[in-house]
Amino acid sequence: MTELLEAVAEASNEARAQRTLRLAAALYEADKLGDIKQKDLVAKTGLTRETIRRHIEDEKIRRGEIDPTPRYTAEQERAAKRRAARES
Repeated sequence: MTELLEAVAEASNEARAQRTLRLAAALYEADKLGDIKQKDLVAKTGLTRETIRRHIEDEKIRRGEIDPTPRYTAEQERAAKRRAARES
């Protein structure tokens, strides 16, 4: 049973990470269009303005448009530690 639960947890974490990347890319593209206001994104997605802003910022970093921020770097380090802990 432990192996099953670990497999489900790993799949869930990976699925969540992939969903976050897809969400960030979609928000970035919507923001780039310019005709969609952030308040509309808030209403449609249920996300806060700050969450939307962070997703767009993260996508700009991944695309090399802006330099990594301290927040982004710290989150990447935390994610790497979580992955390492799961693998050990």
